[in-house]
Amino acid sequence: MSTSHPTAFNPHQPLMAIVALLLLIALPVGLRADDIEVYLQPPPDPVPPNILFLLDESGSMDSEVAPGISRRDALVNALNRIVNAGVLDNVNAALLGYSTLSDVDNTVRLVAPTGDFTLVGAERASFRSAINRLETLHFTPTTDALAAAVDWFNPARTPGQIQPGGLQSPLSADPEIRRCAPNRIVLLSDGAPNTSTRTQYEGIPCAAVNLFDNFDDVRPEWYNAGARCANEISAWAYNTDLATADGWDGVQNILTYTLSFGTTAGSETQTFMNGVAAAGGGESWMVANEDEIAEAFSTIVDQTQDAINYVVNAPTIPFNPDNAAVSEDIIYVPLFHPEARRFWRGNLKKYRVNVTDDEIQLRAVGGQRVLNNDHTFASTVDLFCEDGACPADGGEPLNGGAARTMTGIRNLYTNLVPAHSLDHQANRVHRDTAAITAELLGITVEAERTLLLDWISRDPAYLASDEHPSLDGVMGAPIHTQPVVVDYGQARTVYLPTSEGVLEAIDAQTGEELWAFMPLDLLPNIRQLRNNEPSVTPYYGLDGPLTVYETGGRKMAIVGMRRGGRKYHLLDISDRLRPEYVNEISADASPAQFGNLGQTWSKPLFVRMWINNAERDVLVFGGGYDPDQDQSQGADDEGNAIYVVDAADGSLLISVSNSGASLNIGGMDNAVPSNLATVDINGNGVVDRIYAADVGGKIIRVDFADGDIDARGLSGGILADINQGAPGRQKFFTTPQVGYYSRGAHQFLVLLIGTGDHANPLDDTITNRFYLIKDGNIWDRAISYDTAVFGDFINASTTALVNGEVLDPAYRGWYIDFTGSEKSFSRAILYDYAIFFTTYRAERVIPEQPCEAASSIGEARIYGIDLISANAAISWSGATGGQLTVNDRSTPLRLQGIPPSPMLIFPGGVDDNGNTVIGRRIFLFSDLEKKHEWSDRFRPIYWEEVIQD
Repeated sequence: MSTSHPTAFNPHQPLMAIVALLLLIALPVGLRADDIEVYLQPPPDPVPPNILFLLDESGSMDSEVAPGISRRDALVNALNRIVNAGVLDNVNAALLGYSTLSDVDNTVRLVAPTGDFTLVGAERASFRSAINRLETLHFTPTTDALAAAVDWFNPARTPGQIQPGGLQSPLSADPEIRRCAPNRIVLLSDGAPNTSTRTQYEGIPCAAVNLFDNFDDVRPEWYNAGARCANEISAWAYNTDLATADGWDGVQNILTYTLSFGTTAGSETQTFMNGVAAAGGGESWMVANEDEIAEAFSTIVDQTQDAINYVVNAPTIPFNPDNAAVSEDIIYVPLFHPEARRFWRGNLKKYRVNVTDDEIQLRAVGGQRVLNNDHTFASTVDLFCEDGACPADGGEPLNGGAARTMTGIRNLYTNLVPAHSLDHQANRVHRDTAAITAELLGITVEAERTLLLDWISRDPAYLASDEHPSLDGVMGAPIHTQPVVVDYGQARTVYLPTSEGVLEAIDAQTGEELWAFMPLDLLPNIRQLRNNEPSVTPYYGLDGPLTVYETGGRKMAIVGMRRGGRKYHLLDISDRLRPEYVNEISADASPAQFGNLGQTWSKPLFVRMWINNAERDVLVFGGGYDPDQDQSQGADDEGNAIYVVDAADGSLLISVSNSGASLNIGGMDNAVPSNLATVDINGNGVVDRIYAADVGGKIIRVDFADGDIDARGLSGGILADINQGAPGRQKFFTTPQVGYYSRGAHQFLVLLIGTGDHANPLDDTITNRFYLIKDGNIWDRAISYDTAVFGDFINASTTALVNGEVLDPAYRGWYIDFTGSEKSFSRAILYDYAIFFTTYRAERVIPEQPCEAASSIGEARIYGIDLISANAAISWSGATGGQLTVNDRSTPLRLQGIPPSPMLIFPGGVDDNGNTVIGRRIFLFSDLEKKHEWSDRFRPIYWEEVIQD
């Protein structure tokens, strides 16, 4: 089994060798980041959600949380903080305070100090004034106040029916601009509910509540029955469409969130508040001070703003060979369908692949062509249904494929008891596993526990509904993930992480799910997957890179999470049907060792290194991504690291960062989300150098001496900082390609890399570039590291370097400017002294309606640039007349969307003696079409290391 890539092939069959080489070149690609913005763009002025803060003004809110600071003070301060910080600027909000008129009766007092719902950003001063008028009074009529809050939203109520009187429902506005706005009630209370005599709500009898029965034997019944009907009220609001008149498309319901202030875990008050949130489709928090209140409010607002129910006509996602996996002449293609909800669905399809002189062809059952000319999918039957008994898929990504087979109860495992194999009952995600409690799932109601576990395990006992259908025939989306095919001798398994938060193990022949693994810390997210609320951001789950390798006679798999989290999970998959959990690599599990680990975007590379005077199998990866970079351009507090871990158990061997690491490099202040470039400079099969690129625009070089790695054998520094002295802020998200130049007296390594912000693929405020960066210290471990800055590079954007200027030691390389919003998310390849890479450019589309989201497919291009002159390297049209200029550097691709990296293919042939030979012709392919061909002669390719055990 290959230890550097998952492709298995038979070198004696020419086609199989072609495909394997295709994947060998294509697999180490740059990352796909937040290209979901390409598929789903909210309008520039998003629709503000409706949030009603329902706030306890009872006498107990006068209790102190700190000397001189009452609970009321902490609440007021927290609300003012989020208003001043702009958290509520794009929120249509209102306050509703509640208590009773006195401490001797149950007359509810409701005050709306803000008046009607208002856009807070336009009325900050008046909103702050309303906050400051909150009081501390008498009892806690939470249930009646909750009913009043629901009434305020209900457009069927007249202003005279809403308490306090004269208020308008936010759902009485123009549906054209309000129909997609989510509605939320945020309830904060610090005590037991009381003063309610309700026994039914909206005709629904209220269940008896065995809480607070003995709260106060002296008080009348109305005082002790305050919890009754609260769950029914929040459930009715969640399950009812409040606005059904013309124009109110979608469901106008209300989700209820609760904050228990100053309560203790497991108390009756906490149980009550948890139940209200669970019934109302929201979440519950325990808060004890101003900071925790502000954090909870901010989180709720963020989630609500993300839940705008946009209408989106999502584009058809074209085939992307970067994300496919090939085994012999079979290709496994991951697919997904963007939608404006949390749970994106996907699929895995199986086709036959054939390489001709002009194109790469995918064939389905009956030899039918799979792809249309624009790389969208034709209506075919994929090879998981090779007997042809299945209907054609209509070109739809979710029809057919492996998803078709995912019915009935499944083998879903978690790492609850790592001492047991994952298939042990103790690790099974099922209602019968008692250790998976409601609390572990992040809920409080036992009935909901059973419901969620039945749903996620595809148990036939699950009661499906239109709002919450079953998981039968449903697979999570492989948004940024790639399948890996593993050969077990008599059978093969395809492994694929998905947005369901699972690592799928799929039978490579039939497409059936053998088992799935969901990390323990993702179990609380099952609820949001099932609820599948509107959202402009998907739930990512396990959306990170997957590496499969062999070490010590064991087959291992390590999977990252990307936007899903800051962890890698390591599994032993030696037994195809009985996986074992090995280790978690994370800041949570090992803060001292992995404290700088960010979101796990970087693909762990399986290599050999000298450590403690012995060769060891290790994994090397970048520190990941810091989500602060979505909006920031400063230093990062996570992700700014390089890690080397033991391939057998994931234990840390070496770390590189700016402080507290095995090697500290000054200025290594930014996240490293991309794959690392490893180099075996002396050809002994052991990695002795790593290059890394960070989002601060720096190239980092780390040298490892053969032998004992210690303070004397480990060194590193910043090789280049392209933002020092440069306008704007360029970011590296892809892997530097390493090449070797040697002609005459000139000898150096080149690092080839383009810039582009994956978190903002449509940004047009920064000029991105492609760089050739020289490293003159080829053979030896560096003693010092001279950092190249922007001014050390030649601007070759408009003029070729006809006099070999780049060879001058005074220059550290060259760059070319991209135009407009053009960026490079592609890893470059180098062949015959020519550099090839792809770019993407798209403009932000403004939706016509406020409740619509748009997509930007954009334009893709392929570049071919001479290594030394930066001139055009080839004629894309094939014409031989005339002289190439810088205007001939690139040509458009037919493929829509962000393009894959280009690839070299070495087609097989037969010599005069009938022997199979490879390399007589070399093809350059991009978007499955041949773009160039070289004849049969030796040409240098690029620095590439492939290690096999």
